[in-house]
Amino acid sequence: MPQPPAFVVGSLPARLPAEYAAAPLSPQSGAGPVRLCVVMSRDGGASPLMLRDTLDARVFLGCLTDAQGQVHQWLEVWVQQLGGLGSAPPAYRESVTNKGLDERWAARCRAAAAGGALPILECGWETTHPAPMFVDGKKFEPLPAQDRQGVAWALCTDDTLLARKGLPVYSATLARHLYQPQAGEASEFLPLDVLQEDAGALRSALGMPADAVALNPGGGLMMIAPYAPHSLEEFSDMVRSGKPGGTSAAGKAGGPRGGWLNLSGGGVGGRLVEALHVQLMVYSGCVAQVRDASMSAQTPLLNLSAGSFRVHLQQGTPALPSWWTARPVLATPGDAAELSIPGAATRYFLPARVGGLSIYAPASMARTAAGQGTLRLRNILSEGGGSIIECTLASHERFLTTSSDLVWLRASVEGVRIDLHATVDTQGGMSAGEVRLRTAPHKLPADVLERLRSAMGVPISDVIFEVIPMLSTPCDLYALGVIGVRLLLADEKRPLPVVLDDLFSLATAAAGLMETGLDLPERIEQAFNSDKRFAQSLGPQRLLADGGTPESAFAAVPPKLWFGVLAALVRMLTRVSPDSRCKDYGDAPASAVHRVFDSSVEDLYALLCGCRALIVPDPQLNTEVRNVVRDCLASATR
Repeated sequence: MPQPPAFVVGSLPARLPAEYAAAPLSPQSGAGPVRLCVVMSRDGGASPLMLRDTLDARVFLGCLTDAQGQVHQWLEVWVQQLGGLGSAPPAYRESVTNKGLDERWAARCRAAAAGGALPILECGWETTHPAPMFVDGKKFEPLPAQDRQGVAWALCTDDTLLARKGLPVYSATLARHLYQPQAGEASEFLPLDVLQEDAGALRSALGMPADAVALNPGGGLMMIAPYAPHSLEEFSDMVRSGKPGGTSAAGKAGGPRGGWLNLSGGGVGGRLVEALHVQLMVYSGCVAQVRDASMSAQTPLLNLSAGSFRVHLQQGTPALPSWWTARPVLATPGDAAELSIPGAATRYFLPARVGGLSIYAPASMARTAAGQGTLRLRNILSEGGGSIIECTLASHERFLTTSSDLVWLRASVEGVRIDLHATVDTQGGMSAGEVRLRTAPHKLPADVLERLRSAMGVPISDVIFEVIPMLSTPCDLYALGVIGVRLLLADEKRPLPVVLDDLFSLATAAAGLMETGLDLPERIEQAFNSDKRFAQSLGPQRLLADGGTPESAFAAVPPKLWFGVLAALVRMLTRVSPDSRCKDYGDAPASAVHRVFDSSVEDLYALLCGCRALIVPDPQLNTEVRNVVRDCLASATR
């Protein structure tokens, strides 16, 4: 992810540095006293300043300026583009369409407008495709998307017109075409998936000037959101180091003033408690946002990491330091797609990227396998108003399967493409490289069914397959658990893999004490007492770079509170121990996948309340304590 420029963490209003320019997004947004702009770099050829690239979008740095060019707010300009889908596995691409992506985009915008940590600026582009957007690379002004004759281009979403022209329809495919509505049937139709790979070819095909810079050349949906300049890890390291800027661009630019409330006089003990509260405050916000996102879409995210979140800080004041204004933002939305299986009670979700391991993802997510093989049909049964096919898949590809896995198959039988979804039959011994499958009931046309019957016993070669493990929101809960470990326990001296391994060991030790009947925090306390290494690696002193010894840290942070924090993290790590909230990575209610997060949200809010009571005590309780002490002293003097 590109590092954001240092000037975005300075005070506002401000002027852009000379090497950057603010270009209005459209002629309308550039005509008023307040202007919605994208930030363009002047160096090395004009180009919009990109913040990050997601599966279906590019995100650019934007700003809100006044008529004098003063920046009053930093923004993110989200532009829908489908280039990232090229790296997705075949089954994923088969499960998404333009219509589905547009609906997901609109739902994402609705959720951000209604309940987001930083509500978006609604422009209408969230649900209505704008005209393709270009910027004059010399004048930094918006260019109308039209040819040299002044005829405008637009994205064609008219399925009927596309079908008449013999082109893939918009709603049911991922194909997108630009056309000139004014020309109607006589218009040229330009395939975006080809032209967007070559900026020069795109400008030439559209009849645009050579210095036109593409911002939204395909007329994709857009979203304008406030920009949060700090990464989650950067914020956590600020708190741990006690330096509002740390070593980041924020520090080099002066950063927001902030830090401790210093209610306890600035001692290490007081800062430990305050650091715990600030980290829990941001962390609980992250968990709540993931819950809200999965509730809105009723799908998991399947792409969570610490990099999925940004943190917005207001300028600190002596009354309220900036860290206490921290608001986390889910900056990288989920990209899971549901595999459509007619009549299936079980829901299967596909991650957009497979292969490779991530510390934030359980190993089962990397177990997704794809390849080619040979299919042998054994039997065709009629059941549930459809046809069930029993078959054997043989392949030289190395893959492991379990009884809960789904296998997506694409075969060509007598020139007809057939897609099938099957589960694994684990009974009976199979040769290496072979797996026995049984498909879900498929309603197949009579001619296709006849072709399959004639192919029984005949090896069908060049069959594309993909093994899809059952994944849902427990994967996201696992990722959130690892993120919590990163925020609360990991630092430069003890990096995340080391600390996470120690927490796994603690979870195992606590699980070995289950016969005691104690709850998890109490068993964690016993494990700490039995093995002093846990206090060194997982004690509350890890909250600060200068957190002192475990003994002094536990004198500031009550052991009951800290063991509750560790218990909350252990419960989030799916399948790590018997205490885990979810027993496997598909263990989520089919109609309410967000419920997986409920208990963790409750745990974190309870911990926050306990921590808050240490920072801002209850005056009435203090009065009662003083009265008891006064009465005791009075009795002792009589």
